[in-house]
Amino acid sequence: MPQVLSVRRGRSGEVRVRLEDGRTLALPEEAWRQLNLPAPGEVEPEAVRTLEHASALHRLRRRALALLAVRPRSTRELLERLARVADAGLAIQVVSELERRGLVDDRRFALEWVRSRQASRGLGPARLRFELLRKGVARELAEAALREAGAEEEALAVEVARRKLPRYARQAPALAARRLAGYLARRGFGPAAVSQALRAVGLGGNLAEEEATR
Repeated sequence: MPQVLSVRRGRSGEVRVRLEDGRTLALPEEAWRQLNLPAPGEVEPEAVRTLEHASALHRLRRRALALLAVRPRSTRELLERLARVADAGLAIQVVSELERRGLVDDRRFALEWVRSRQASRGLGPARLRFELLRKGVARELAEAALREAGAEEEALAVEVARRKLPRYARQAPALAARRLAGYLARRGFGPAAVSQALRAVGLGGNLAEEEATR
């Protein structure tokens, strides 16, 4: 019969269980209490498997929390990262637990992502929608986040255009208009917002001129 040789309790509610085969398994103290195993003493092989499972969950949970401490992540993002280092079933179990605790929430993630990317990168709705869908956020949640974030697309496009305009200061107006329009389109702004931004920075008539000469 397998034996538990020792049990040491740490400061953070973690228990470290040393087995006779030389392994030390770490798991939450609450999980250890629920097992109600002798320490030290002989245990059933099934109890060792339960210990191993609890320890693997504990390790994966800590990894998930470390990833979330760096930045918020969508459900799919977190699942994919955890599945790289653990069984997919364990990854699903950990992510489901974190969802129940409110630590993983695609609705909140989508809204925070939109607001952050609007503020830091000046991205328009098309680009933001693409990014959220790529991260596995459901389309309806992505659309809701874009509405709730509330940034006026045309106003944001004007702001981005004004910041970018000095880069094109030495170029012919028609060329500057074409390049600025392309830049705004790549940032995810629609045609109406791009046209409004070009007019706001004094290049409104130059894009048509550039296209007419091509």
